[in-house]
Amino acid sequence: MGDLFGRRPRLKVQSVIIKSLLFVGLSGALAACGSSSGSSSTATTASSSAATSAQKVNLTFWSWVPGISASVNLWNSTHPNIHVTLNETTSGAAGTYAKMFSALQAGNAPDLGQVEYPLLPNFEHVNGLVNLSQYGANSYKSDFVPWTWSQASLGGSVYAIPQDTGPMGLFYRADLFTKYGLTVPTTWAQYLADAQKLHQENPNAYIAAFPATDSGWFSGLAWQAGAKWFGIKGNSWTVNLSDPATIKVANFWQQLINQGLVKVEPDFANGWYKDLSNGTLLTWPTAVWGENTLVTNASSTAGAWRVAPMPNWNPSSPSNGNWGGSTTVVFKDSKHPAQAAQFAEWLNTNQQSITSLITKGGLYPADIQGQHQAADNQPVAFYGNQNIWNVFRQNSSLVNTNFLWGPIMVTTETEMSDLFGKVTPGSTNTLAGAVAQTQSATVAAMKAQGFSIAP
Repeated sequence: MGDLFGRRPRLKVQSVIIKSLLFVGLSGALAACGSSSGSSSTATTASSSAATSAQKVNLTFWSWVPGISASVNLWNSTHPNIHVTLNETTSGAAGTYAKMFSALQAGNAPDLGQVEYPLLPNFEHVNGLVNLSQYGANSYKSDFVPWTWSQASLGGSVYAIPQDTGPMGLFYRADLFTKYGLTVPTTWAQYLADAQKLHQENPNAYIAAFPATDSGWFSGLAWQAGAKWFGIKGNSWTVNLSDPATIKVANFWQQLINQGLVKVEPDFANGWYKDLSNGTLLTWPTAVWGENTLVTNASSTAGAWRVAPMPNWNPSSPSNGNWGGSTTVVFKDSKHPAQAAQFAEWLNTNQQSITSLITKGGLYPADIQGQHQAADNQPVAFYGNQNIWNVFRQNSSLVNTNFLWGPIMVTTETEMSDLFGKVTPGSTNTLAGAVAQTQSATVAAMKAQGFSIAP
């Protein structure tokens, strides 16, 4: 990605990133990692030709995805000359990512790794990724949901193979919507009206929770609204975290907070799980992987939940956001990048591999064919036998392909989460103000690390 990443002496840049990774956590649930689907590409790629050798090659792969060992074992049984050793790592900033950056700094990174979309620019920033286009990766472009390929590539360069996605939808309590006479909202204006009616009927019930310290969730909502936080202008970055779309989303949830229509509490915590189970919270706007979160942590509500498309700002031009998902990368230290590229492509396009990633890893594939597999196309008893996958598959195609992550997302997300955490009912702090402060902090941090920022 050229000079856009403001490369400086690697040791200095690396120490800054590792320090932040070790001491702060990324927002969002890492449960949203990914799988993908069948090898529909028929072109003979450079990776496959380069990888066919009589000499056995050994590769190492770091991943946190549950059950991914089944895909690795399948590969090893069908590719005797290229053996992959899986290192099952701990997810999170202080787990896998800190170790990856440390290994890159030491020059002994694994051949392959699991990396979420927002972190790809961080790794490219330190020149840590192999450009896979030289190994035929571009021949797989049409296999994947378009926005995922946009996240993993720049121009003709490809820095990762998409694995899974997190298209968003509205999980809602169908039984309680009936009880309170609510209509499933198709617009955010209707969502607000539902929230007001609900709270009038029952002051102890809320349309949703606002997870004040979860900037990952908020980014998905901003993405849906048309936000364009980062961009590229020549050899410089543009940064516009406080663009009109983001402020619109911030002001909307600020109104819900100010009127007491949402419960401000952390997500993925015991109190939140309890509220999802006892009828305190009627909806959860979230990603596809949220389906298992409810099954696991709100089991007493089986049969009561349904899924609808996300409410839209403009119903005549529907859009969607994404929260979560990850990729497979080849690190620059690999001595066998062609073979590593072949495995990354196979892992995320081979149909048997994808079936395993869906059923054992709970992932929603980035591969288009994989989204049509039987494993992701059947009624789910917990959701009243609704085929919820149809909702997510249809809305996956509405995710804006132009949304880009910045090169220091750890800093950006941490700053935003910290500031959001100060926005409580009755506080003078606001979400819009937090967004503006995050904008300033991100620009300052990027300039300090040598990035060129376009005016």
